[in-house]
Amino acid sequence: MSARVILAPAERARRIALVLSGIAVVFSFGFGIFLRKWMAAPTDADIALLWLLIALVLLLIAMLLRMGAAICELLWLERTWANLPVELRKVGPIDNVTPVHIFGIAFIPVIAWFWKLGLVASVSNGLEEVRKTTHFKAPVPKNLGITAVMLGWFPGPNIYIAPFLWEMFARRIDAVCLELARQSLPTVPSD
Repeated sequence: MSARVILAPAERARRIALVLSGIAVVFSFGFGIFLRKWMAAPTDADIALLWLLIALVLLLIAMLLRMGAAICELLWLERTWANLPVELRKVGPIDNVTPVHIFGIAFIPVIAWFWKLGLVASVSNGLEEVRKTTHFKAPVPKNLGITAVMLGWFPGPNIYIAPFLWEMFARRIDAVCLELARQSLPTVPSD
């Protein structure tokens, strides 16, 4: 493997995803509160309908925030993917995965779930391959990334747990990329 430019981690995208996810949690709690009010509403149908409408609007906002966070997670993932040698940028049967693949396939319903799982596994496996030639010490948290992606498939954990496991995974992968950058390879400034 020849020397290549190591891109600085996309910390801004990672932080924005974390903030959006945290705000989504607050809105989803609000959804729960107003849903309980709706279920316990008096016999007045107008009041009950108001509580239900507020609950659904809060849920919609929470989901939109998580969608924004997911896009930021993809931005982070694309930057990390760019740090892999070209010969290791493979997901399943697709060789030389480009940013077009990363973002394009991520918007295909259902397939996107497995695509992100494949990207996380490929990034982790790729960094382990890089370890054989550069001998960095930071651990590659493959299982943490896979767990974060899989928990994102289920309602509940996808708001309350998965984004924060993803943040832990991303920080640890960033530590790997920073260690690679410190090993005298040229770097490109962070976003």
